[in-house]
Amino acid sequence: MASSHSRIADLLFEAGLLKTVSRTGWETVRAPRESVAEHSFRTAMVGWVLSKMAGLDEKEEALLIKACLFHDLHEARIGDLHRLAKLYGKLDEKKCEKDQREGLPKEMSQDLESCLSSLSPRLRQYAYEADKIECAITAKEYLDAGYRTQKWIEHTQKEAVKSKEGKELLQAILSANSIAWFIDDPKWDGKGRARP
Repeated sequence: MASSHSRIADLLFEAGLLKTVSRTGWETVRAPRESVAEHSFRTAMVGWVLSKMAGLDEKEEALLIKACLFHDLHEARIGDLHRLAKLYGKLDEKKCEKDQREGLPKEMSQDLESCLSSLSPRLRQYAYEADKIECAITAKEYLDAGYRTQKWIEHTQKEAVKSKEGKELLQAILSANSIAWFIDDPKWDGKGRARP
């Protein structure tokens, strides 16, 4: 069992690399750096929100959140390629994921494989949408800050989000100002002090 514990530790260290792997698409418009770990965290949150909006049961919710959390784990080994770079080569994400599971305890390996490739079509769509909606959230934040990220938003609206819940969530996000939650907070007096 010591060797499997060592392999688990290795996987956790490997996952930590996602904090240093940049999401390269944003670099094309000179937007601030975002790591894959940051993207994965909020994608899992979006998946949780979609699961609540869709009324998923606890098992489906857990599967969806895990799929969102681990969807880019392979990028710890192969990095993140923006869409233009992908035109010139394809990396074997499935082989990478298989290699990442190698040596893990059987139950953990199967669980990781299952949450990445054995989702029902409905959950697979929600996981896909969570990923794309998180990109749209980041694009909205960058757009509000003056970066040219409107194309990411348009693609998400037209191509990626098909579910009723996803469309409703995306519309709420795009209708909001990304810093209003802070600036317009009634507890804040505008001078850095909390109102009594």
